[in-house]
Amino acid sequence: MKFAKRIIVPILFGFFTTWIFAFFSSYEFIDVFWGTWFFTSISYILLFNLFLWLGSNKFLGVVVGIALFLRLGLGLITTENLIDWGYDQEPYLSGYLFRDAYNRDMQSWELAISDQPIWKAFSSDFISDQYGGLLASSAIIYRLFTPNSHLQINVIFFVALINVLGILFLGAGLREKYGDNKSHLLSKIIIIIFAFYPDAILFGASQMREPLLMGFSAGLFWIIHKLNYKIGARIAVFSFFSFLLLLVSLKIGVFLVFTFLIWLIFQPDLLPFRFIKSKLLTISIISMVLITAYFSYNWIMEAGEWDAIILEQKSGFVQYIVSIIGTKYRLHFATVYGLFQPVLPAALVEPSKLFWRILQSLRAAGWYIIFPGLIYGLVYYFREKDKETRKQFLVLWLMTIFWIFLSSIRAGGDMWDNPRYRLSFLVIISYIVGTSFFEGWKRKDHWLIRIFVAELIFILFFLQWYIARYTGLFENLSFFNMVYVLSLLFGIILITGIIREFKNYRIKKRSP
Repeated sequence: MKFAKRIIVPILFGFFTTWIFAFFSSYEFIDVFWGTWFFTSISYILLFNLFLWLGSNKFLGVVVGIALFLRLGLGLITTENLIDWGYDQEPYLSGYLFRDAYNRDMQSWELAISDQPIWKAFSSDFISDQYGGLLASSAIIYRLFTPNSHLQINVIFFVALINVLGILFLGAGLREKYGDNKSHLLSKIIIIIFAFYPDAILFGASQMREPLLMGFSAGLFWIIHKLNYKIGARIAVFSFFSFLLLLVSLKIGVFLVFTFLIWLIFQPDLLPFRFIKSKLLTISIISMVLITAYFSYNWIMEAGEWDAIILEQKSGFVQYIVSIIGTKYRLHFATVYGLFQPVLPAALVEPSKLFWRILQSLRAAGWYIIFPGLIYGLVYYFREKDKETRKQFLVLWLMTIFWIFLSSIRAGGDMWDNPRYRLSFLVIISYIVGTSFFEGWKRKDHWLIRIFVAELIFILFFLQWYIARYTGLFENLSFFNMVYVLSLLFGIILITGIIREFKNYRIKKRSP
């Protein structure tokens, strides 16, 4: 029975998956079937055995199954152009959702069919992947399993697999952290955010780096909470996942490894090894981040300014705003603009193909659902009674907010790069947002409701603004007048919230 679960069933899953891939492929069935079946079979064997080894439950199994289905389904539809989804541009016509994926995958195929060694992917000969990790992996897959056919879906399968393996590691880490009681609801919230966040599905259905970063960082989450492992073993596994992250993306990987290393230091079993107190540790970490930001300031600002200029050139709306505020504040506006990307009202109204309108609306809705949880995280910090939990959460929250702002500055307000950079941090974002929602709902905190109300007002105001802009059905407020009105409404929400806090404080003080 165990043999069937661990070997036979995965091979059968591999067979059916391969048959679907080969059926929709434009290549000869025999050219792609056997190699792909071997590849998918060993991949499913890894997935099934990891699922059993980590002691995962039925809920996690259902989530992993649906998550993999969504990623492979979207990947197959776009790769094989099963519907009219793309525009008349080469990447779309060739079945790629992103130009970066197109460039990288074409070069990986070029490397795969050449006589060059795979390690050439890490040289300057292949400029589509500045780090080389995904390009090398893709080339290996093509060279080993379909050397005569450029079967793009195999790389998507690999990317999606690593992504959903991350769900297993995240679930196992949450069980180690919370046990089986609190994790019953809180862990489910965190897992659902990580597995079904729309951008996670979108990028997991393409040949992009971010799903790999998410999967490997989930491995780090698991190992730092695996307290029954000896510290030497944990550091070894931590180093392994860190190496994989750095192989995929050096710059993003460094920040992810640094953040998880901090989280590891805060674990209770390492308290005896800590040579400074938590408060000093928190201050030291924040100081290190600020010092790093200071020395990276010029590079970040120059790159961000360039991207902001490109954003202005592409958008008449941004040109209008910059003409009023001046070029001096162009990057400031682009940074704030990037925080709201993808803009939900714009995604709902802007004319485009039905596929992209639905996709962009879902992407934006995903971000706007979790955004209040990030803001409420600061409120939860002040509500939390346990000092160690507070300090740990504050550091993670600050690192997350720092990364989101850094992503927005670096991407210059771009609709694709902002969400893409944020996505790399999805494990920690899911934890922050899930914890915030769980604790806010449990406390029935008025601040959580107020944040959602403020966001709803923002969406409705800009929705009517975009409707008026694109349809001309009615005349709307000027952009800056609308900002003034929104600022006034937000101020009222904030002030009434503070008044309520004072009233609650007085009631608690009077009560025996």
